[in-house]
Amino acid sequence: MDYQLLPHEFMIMHSDHVCFGNSTTLTDELILTNLNLVHIKKGIFGGKKSQQLIPINQIKLFEGKPQVSVCKVNGSKRLEIYYNGGQVVFGFDNAKDTDKWASNLIKLVTGDTSNFDKLGDSSLFGVDVLAETLKDTFNVFKTGLGIKEKEPERITTKCTFCGAPLSGLAKQTVRCSYCDMEQNL
Repeated sequence: MDYQLLPHEFMIMHSDHVCFGNSTTLTDELILTNLNLVHIKKGIFGGKKSQQLIPINQIKLFEGKPQVSVCKVNGSKRLEIYYNGGQVVFGFDNAKDTDKWASNLIKLVTGDTSNFDKLGDSSLFGVDVLAETLKDTFNVFKTGLGIKEKEPERITTKCTFCGAPLSGLAKQTVRCSYCDMEQNL
């Protein structure tokens, strides 16, 4: 990885073998952090040519929805992102990764940082269906026994970076409206 994280920046996803725009050569790198989407353009022999940094807070929103989508270009899935500086399109060597990148970007922009999708498919076929069924079954029993889930606690505190007031739910990640930094409550 050819990117130096800032002290308050954290890695969410990283993919090698990425293509940019209409290109079909999977030589580039794409990195998603809590603050930026980083595209590292590489040459055929793997040397770094350039680096494009797209701040997450620059991704455009339309009616509250991030302008991040999966489209098809020449029969292959591509990740399409609209931001204040323009538009970028990326392709991945694994089509499933395209959906996971889109999902994680949308979650990050909307502030839903509770569980990000993992790259690669290491699960057995049907395990996710079984897990969901078991979860639903336990929820039915809990409801029948009168067990209620604890209401999330509302918290008000100060931004650790600039001191501005912050509020939200406990264990939630919020973005300060003054200094634009994210932090957990």
